[in-house]
Amino acid sequence: MRWIRSGALLVVIVAACTTVFFVTTLKPSSVMAFTLFAAWLVLPYLVMAAVLIKSGQKGTPSPHWHVLAIGASMVGIVFLIDVIFLHPDAQGAIAVAMTPLIQAVASVLLLPIALWVTRKSRA
Repeated sequence: MRWIRSGALLVVIVAACTTVFFVTTLKPSSVMAFTLFAAWLVLPYLVMAAVLIKSGQKGTPSPHWHVLAIGASMVGIVFLIDVIFLHPDAQGAIAVAMTPLIQAVASVLLLPIALWVTRKSRA
Protein backbone atom coordinates (compact mmCIF):
# COMPACT_ATOMS: atom_id res chain seq x y z
CA MET A 1 0.00 0.00 0.00
CA ARG A 2 2.87 2.34 0.75
CA TRP A 3 4.14 2.21 -2.84
CA ILE A 4 0.68 3.14 -4.15
CA ARG A 5 0.55 6.18 -1.87
CA SER A 6 4.10 7.18 -2.76
CA GLY A 7 3.48 6.62 -6.48
CA ALA A 8 0.29 8.67 -6.45
CA LEU A 9 1.98 11.49 -4.59
CA LEU A 10 4.89 11.37 -7.05
CA VAL A 11 2.50 11.57 -10.02
CA VAL A 12 0.70 14.55 -8.48
CA ILE A 13 4.00 16.35 -7.81
CA VAL A 14 5.35 15.65 -11.31
CA ALA A 15 2.06 16.82 -12.82
CA ALA A 16 2.24 20.06 -10.82
CA CYS A 17 5.83 20.69 -11.96
CA THR A 18 4.88 19.91 -15.55
CA THR A 19 2.01 22.38 -15.30
CA VAL A 20 4.39 25.11 -14.13
CA PHE A 21 6.65 24.29 -17.09
CA PHE A 22 3.64 24.62 -19.42
CA VAL A 23 2.93 28.06 -17.94
CA THR A 24 6.48 29.11 -18.84
CA THR A 25 5.94 27.95 -22.43
CA LEU A 26 2.92 30.24 -22.63
CA LYS A 27 5.26 33.21 -21.94
CA PRO A 28 3.15 35.30 -19.55
CA SER A 29 3.62 39.07 -19.89
CA SER A 30 4.88 39.66 -16.33
CA VAL A 31 6.08 37.88 -13.23
CA MET A 32 2.75 38.63 -11.55
CA ALA A 33 0.85 37.06 -14.45
CA PHE A 34 3.09 34.00 -14.28
CA THR A 35 2.62 33.71 -10.51
CA LEU A 36 -1.15 34.03 -10.61
CA PHE A 37 -1.54 31.70 -13.56
CA ALA A 38 0.80 29.09 -12.12
CA ALA A 39 -0.88 29.28 -8.70
CA TRP A 40 -4.32 28.81 -10.27
CA LEU A 41 -3.20 25.81 -12.33
CA VAL A 42 -1.28 24.17 -9.47
CA LEU A 43 -4.13 24.56 -6.95
CA PRO A 44 -5.80 21.21 -7.78
CA TYR A 45 -2.50 19.38 -7.33
CA LEU A 46 -1.94 21.02 -3.95
CA VAL A 47 -5.41 19.95 -2.85
CA MET A 48 -4.88 16.39 -4.10
CA ALA A 49 -1.47 16.14 -2.40
CA ALA A 50 -2.93 17.45 0.87
CA VAL A 51 -5.78 14.93 0.72
CA LEU A 52 -3.39 12.06 -0.01
CA ILE A 53 -1.07 13.04 2.83
CA LYS A 54 -3.97 13.56 5.25
CA SER A 55 -5.60 10.24 4.33
CA GLY A 56 -2.27 8.50 4.85
CA GLN A 57 -2.05 9.91 8.38
CA LYS A 58 -5.52 8.66 9.31
CA GLY A 59 -4.63 5.02 8.76
CA THR A 60 -4.82 2.79 5.74
CA PRO A 61 -6.67 4.62 2.98
CA SER A 62 -8.19 2.78 0.08
CA PRO A 63 -5.94 2.61 -2.99
CA HIS A 64 -8.89 3.73 -5.09
CA TRP A 65 -8.49 7.29 -3.80
CA HIS A 66 -4.93 7.29 -5.03
CA VAL A 67 -6.07 6.12 -8.44
CA LEU A 68 -8.59 8.98 -8.44
CA ALA A 69 -5.79 11.49 -7.77
CA ILE A 70 -3.66 9.98 -10.54
CA GLY A 71 -6.60 10.10 -12.93
CA ALA A 72 -7.42 13.73 -12.18
CA SER A 73 -3.74 14.65 -12.55
CA MET A 74 -3.49 12.91 -15.89
CA VAL A 75 -6.70 14.55 -17.14
CA GLY A 76 -5.18 17.96 -16.42
CA ILE A 77 -1.85 17.20 -18.11
CA VAL A 78 -3.42 15.61 -21.19
CA PHE A 79 -5.82 18.54 -21.54
CA LEU A 80 -2.97 21.06 -21.29
CA ILE A 81 -0.88 19.15 -23.84
CA ASP A 82 -3.82 19.14 -26.22
CA VAL A 83 -4.63 22.83 -25.82
CA ILE A 84 -1.07 24.18 -25.74
CA PHE A 85 0.83 21.92 -28.11
CA LEU A 86 -1.47 19.77 -30.26
CA HIS A 87 -4.32 22.16 -31.08
CA PRO A 88 -3.23 25.72 -30.23
CA ASP A 89 -5.65 28.48 -31.16
CA ALA A 90 -6.72 31.95 -30.09
CA GLN A 91 -9.11 30.65 -27.41
CA GLY A 92 -6.43 28.39 -25.91
CA ALA A 93 -5.79 30.76 -23.00
CA ILE A 94 -9.40 30.46 -21.89
CA ALA A 95 -9.21 26.68 -22.15
CA VAL A 96 -5.97 26.59 -20.15
CA ALA A 97 -7.53 28.77 -17.46
CA MET A 98 -10.42 26.30 -17.22
CA THR A 99 -8.14 23.33 -16.55
CA PRO A 100 -8.63 23.29 -12.73
CA LEU A 101 -12.39 23.32 -13.25
CA ILE A 102 -12.13 20.43 -15.70
CA GLN A 103 -10.06 18.53 -13.14
CA ALA A 104 -12.71 19.22 -10.51
CA VAL A 105 -15.43 17.89 -12.82
CA ALA A 106 -13.34 14.79 -13.58
CA SER A 107 -12.86 14.21 -9.85
CA VAL A 108 -16.56 14.64 -9.15
CA LEU A 109 -17.39 12.18 -11.93
CA LEU A 110 -14.84 9.64 -10.69
CA LEU A 111 -15.76 10.07 -7.01
CA PRO A 112 -18.87 7.83 -7.03
CA ILE A 113 -16.90 5.11 -8.78
CA ALA A 114 -14.13 5.30 -6.17
CA LEU A 115 -16.70 5.20 -3.36
CA TRP A 116 -18.46 2.22 -4.91
CA VAL A 117 -15.24 0.27 -5.50
CA THR A 118 -14.03 1.04 -1.96
CA ARG A 119 -17.28 -0.29 -0.46
CA LYS A 120 -17.16 -3.40 -2.68
CA SER A 121 -13.56 -4.14 -1.74
CA ARG A 122 -14.29 -3.88 1.99
CA ALA A 123 -17.40 -6.09 1.82
